[in-house]
Amino acid sequence: MRLAVITETFYPFEGGSSKRYLEVLKRLVKKGYEIDLYTVRLRSEWKIEEKINGINVLRTKQVMEDYITDEGFRTISKVLLFSIFSRIKAEGEKYDVIEVNHCPIFPVLSFWPRFGNKRPLSVTFHEVWHSQWYNYVPRRFYAPLGLCLEKLYVKVPDVAIAVSGTTANRLVSLLGMRKDMIKVIPNGVDHKIFEEVNVNKEESRIIYVGRLNPHKKVEWLIEAFAMLSKEFNSLHLDIVGDGPYRKLYEEYARKNGLTKNVTFHGKVNYNTLVKLLKRAYIYVLPSIREGQSITTLEAMAAGTPQIVVEYEGNGAVELLRESESGIIAKPSPKSIANSIRTLLEDRNLWLKFQLKGFQYIKQYDWDNIAEEYHKVYMSLLQ
Repeated sequence: MRLAVITETFYPFEGGSSKRYLEVLKRLVKKGYEIDLYTVRLRSEWKIEEKINGINVLRTKQVMEDYITDEGFRTISKVLLFSIFSRIKAEGEKYDVIEVNHCPIFPVLSFWPRFGNKRPLSVTFHEVWHSQWYNYVPRRFYAPLGLCLEKLYVKVPDVAIAVSGTTANRLVSLLGMRKDMIKVIPNGVDHKIFEEVNVNKEESRIIYVGRLNPHKKVEWLIEAFAMLSKEFNSLHLDIVGDGPYRKLYEEYARKNGLTKNVTFHGKVNYNTLVKLLKRAYIYVLPSIREGQSITTLEAMAAGTPQIVVEYEGNGAVELLRESESGIIAKPSPKSIANSIRTLLEDRNLWLKFQLKGFQYIKQYDWDNIAEEYHKVYMSLLQ
């Protein structure tokens, strides 16, 4: 099968959707797929064309270092350029199926209206913003436009792949997508790597893993940590990941005298990430917007109980409700601090959450996820 994949970010960029595509697509290559992936060239040192794990990666010739803004949003003009680039490339080749990442809307909309000898189109939806547009956009007048475009682009695909039940339900209830068009395919974990890495737990270690973007609310975690460090002298916070808010968070930690107790690791290789997760005693994801959360699944595989934040449309909450492997905190530093304190002081509860996480994570395997994608693509050809 010849498959075209359109996604704004891909390896070596670190992010949930880029990781998901890498894990799924490299497994489809082993099934005999020929895959061309069209993406944005965010750095001048990135090649225009290269093969990664058997995937033909084709980037824009133009380097778009400002494609992602300092606030974590997108430069509209660059998004439109990428949308035109990817549509022309995908339509110019004879692909059996075209797969598009839902973010940032315009690459999907570039295939609308659809007429003539159209190729089957699959779109993977990570999340639904809906009213949350008003909370995140840098200029308020973007919000109603974004909401209108969301309601329009759900009409484009032949099949919608949702990364969680939360995303699927929001596609139906908020955007009016037909339920029979949606297939839920969650994220996964590479269990073999977690089984191979042996690291002792350190009861003083708290960890965050993810992009340092505004909606991740890492400042809440740092505030919570500042409260707890007065009670627990040996506590240490590992912040793993990079993003536009890193300098802001580093400065906040410095001003609060936390420099010795907070480590900003930046981007790390996957083996190091697994070691850090397995060493940690508690994983905290203060984010208020997640389609599902790969790192929460990875924390379960690492035997590290989780704390996530209750917020409308946060798919990570769905994971913890189903797995019962951690605590769902209120969206505030105080509630996060109280949740961490509970796990630090109640060893039996911590052990219960660890066991629940181990049991739940068994069903989430990248091999199974890739097989589900394969079934969807084959169904589009029938």
